[in-house]
Amino acid sequence: MGNLFNKMIEGKQFNFQAIEFGEQSGYHVDVKDEHNMRREFRMLHENDRWQIEGEELPSWIYDNLQALIAAINEHE
Repeated sequence: MGNLFNKMIEGKQFNFQAIEFGEQSGYHVDVKDEHNMRREFRMLHENDRWQIEGEELPSWIYDNLQALIAAINEHE
């Protein structure tokens, strides 16, 4: 698994950086919204499924969960 990669999804560039927390792994992800504000969150792989973890995230990030998972799978 490479350390950094990015993927265009719905016209926005999502930047992924691999992270590890002991036995748990995932990605730190950031993306700019329509107001050019950087939104940051984590995607964690637990119990054979990916989940988004972050605070006050807009719904369009959650709406793109499957595309985010596909981007990770393509990279790995």
